[in-house]
Parts: sequence; structure tokens; C-alpha cells
Amino acid sequence: MEKREIQNNILMYKKPIYKKDHPVMALAFYKKKINGKYHGIVREIVKREGDVGIPGFVDRSILYILESSNGLEWKQKTELKIKGIEKIIQESKLDNMEFIGLEDPTIWENNGIIHVYFTIAYIKKFLGQPYSIYYLGHAQGKTLQELVAPKPVLAPKLEMIGEISGFKEAAISPVLTNNKRINLTESGYFDKVQSESFSTIIAAEASDMTKPWKFLKTVADPQKMKYEWIQGHLSPAYIFEPDFIRHKGLLVGIVNGRSPTKLIDSGSKMYGKFKVGLMLFNPETGEIPWISPIPLIDDPDARTITFASDFMQLDDEKGILYAHVDDSFVRAYEINAKDLKKFMMRSLRN
Repeated sequence: MEKREIQNNILMYKKPIYKKDHPVMALAFYKKKINGKYHGIVREIVKREGDVGIPGFVDRSILYILESSNGLEWKQKTELKIKGIEKIIQESKLDNMEFIGLEDPTIWENNGIIHVYFTIAYIKKFLGQPYSIYYLGHAQGKTLQELVAPKPVLAPKLEMIGEISGFKEAAISPVLTNNKRINLTESGYFDKVQSESFSTIIAAEASDMTKPWKFLKTVADPQKMKYEWIQGHLSPAYIFEPDFIRHKGLLVGIVNGRSPTKLIDSGSKMYGKFKVGLMLFNPETGEIPWISPIPLIDDPDARTITFASDFMQLDDEKGILYAHVDDSFVRAYEINAKDLKKFMMRSLRN
């Protein structure tokens, strides 16, 4: 596939690697080939109300299984089916909450068992507006076609809706420390003064990845960030294996950040732009001591969103990062560990 160089020595594949006649996003994949094929999961929007660039839009989603021989051309195979998920959806749903779909898959493998973490998404009226509520669901099986769902690994405290929206967008730590794994997820809260929601990053401890995780703390809040490009929303994307890149005992990861929401001429609000950056991550504490002062990737075709979802490591120095553009199609970018290190070291000096 044809590539072109964009900012920070990154090579962008010109042709989308997955596109339909409706919005698609959040491609994640199982890192080992089965019968010569990669298998993945993608989120597809079956109904959209509103505009992705304006607060208040609502998407209704379905997850689908994809297949690829090379990681750069994906084809839809079938809808993802998870045994037991309907019961969990109903048990988690309370009065005045509407289930709007499964979202944002993350795929992780351990001892031959595939684990899928995903958002179980609801909306609820809060201060007269639709407010999203998220459970971080979990399913496991030997293949993507035979997944079974135990209870969600993270559930919101519904009496605190507005203070914490729930949990989604899991980024799994590749490092086990003291027989536990500290992972990152997106969460959020509603600021009543500004009448606006903010997405945050939280750390959660998993002594057993199949059982409920323990919420630890918020580790990145956009309203406390120094740099404008991450002062609107934050979401973790992927944490690299330490053999690919690391820095002084810390892991390196991909973070999605958004600039602040702004008022437009009509008096309504418009989201800032989502872009992709780098972060440092402490696998022992879950803390994020640094996020790059400038973004790593701002897709040249993006109107409002460049949002990373997964990474395919090709060798010790090179890999392919997946991201979706404007919640519409999935793009691939070739990145080099040496270039990432140069970008990071330049940023750390500033």
C-alpha cells in the first residue's frame, strides 16, 4: 500500500485499512495469526444522532469480527457474539438508563486464552442532557468465536454519576509487578460550573485479569494539564512492550488528547481536536508522569478526531499504529522506535 510521510517522520498509509458506508472505529486485533490470518474486532455505528464535533451526539454501536492476512486490509466476517452478555447488560441497566451498545474493544492474550475488554455503554439524562455511563466488560475464550462473559471488571458507582462516568478504553500494562498488573482506562466527570464533561485517565489494579479490578486513582485530568492540546479530554490507547521502547524504568505509551471545547457563533459548543501523543507510564504505581507537550500524530484528513486504538509490533524497531479518523474509518501509520525516542527526548528537554 502507498504511504506518505507526515509529521515526526511517521509514514501514513494513504488508503484506509477499513472503511464502510457507515462510521467505523476502534479496531483491535489478536496479535497471533490463526490459519494465516489476523483476527480483530471493530466498532461500527448503526445509528448516529448529532455531529461528532458537537457535544451531545449519541452513537449506537455493534462490534464485528474482522480478518486480515497482512494487518493492512481488513474484511468484516460476522457480528461478535458473547455468551452471557445479554444477562449482564440487563443486570447493569437501571431505570432511566438506555443501553446503546458495546464499544471500544481491547484484546489481550494469556496462556492461550483470549481476553476481550470492551465498553458496555448506556446513556442517562443528567441535568437535562444525555450523559454516558460506562462499564468495562470482559469476555474470554480460546477464539473470538467462543467468548463467554463473566461480570464486568470495572463498574461505576451509580450514586456518583456526574463525579465519575464509569470506565472504558482499557490499555493493558505489558509488565506484571508484585504479582499484579496496573492498567489504565478512560473515565470522566461532569463539571457543573462549566456545564461540561471531561474525560480522564484512571489506574486500576488487577491481581487477576479475569476478576474485578480495583480502582486506584485518577492519574491524568485534562483540567490539570499544562499543554493546550490535552486540556479537553484524555484517553489511554496503548502501552508499548519494553523491548520496543522504554525510558529510565518507565514504559512508553500512546495517549489520545483533545483540546478544549469552544463556543461557536451560534452560542453552542464545538469540541476541540483529538490528536495522538506519547506518555510515560509507571507500571508499579499506575502514574503518568509525563505527556508530550505536542501531539505525535494529527491526521491530515481529520476534521476533529485522530484517535489511536492498537499497535502491531513488526520487529524490534518498527510497527503499525491503528487509529480512526473522525469516527469514520480506520487508518494505519508506520512508526519507528528510533524516531519515537528522538521525538520523546526532544520533548523532554523542552
